[in-house]
Amino acid sequence: MNKIECKTKIRHGYVDRYVDGIITKCEKNTEFFDFNIDGNSLYDRFQSYDFISVLQHKEESAQREEIEKLLLKRTSELDSRRYFLYVCPMCADLGCGAITVSIRLEGENIIWSDFSYEDGETTKTLKIGTFMFDWLEYSDSILSSIFDNHKSM
Repeated sequence: MNKIECKTKIRHGYVDRYVDGIITKCEKNTEFFDFNIDGNSLYDRFQSYDFISVLQHKEESAQREEIEKLLLKRTSELDSRRYFLYVCPMCADLGCGAITVSIRLEGENIIWSDFSYEDGETTKTLKIGTFMFDWLEYSDSILSSIFDNHKSM
């Protein structure tokens, strides 16, 4: 059984901004909630992709929608049926690429498997393994991101 925690993380760096048809680089330190599995950051593991987790919205309704997907209360919008975990820090659009995962509930356990990079045209399997979490611990951790978000606002 694996242990999952959602912890605040900051992506330091730049993002492209489109202003009057011109692309400029703007400094953007983006705060988000990282998925830590057994004490190891998934963001750190995927840092070369330069994505942030889907748990980064300051808008409560958007954050709740992502939480509901991770808790399997909403279905995936992806053809692959996997769920977004890490997305573009600027737009969160699949066209920029994303790290996705298959999520399923088996009894009292939630399973994350089949990690992939997707961009809407190609899919690349990522060799990261399968993780199994206790449902109550998992749901408490995922839900903590919405409550922690209110504390920092």
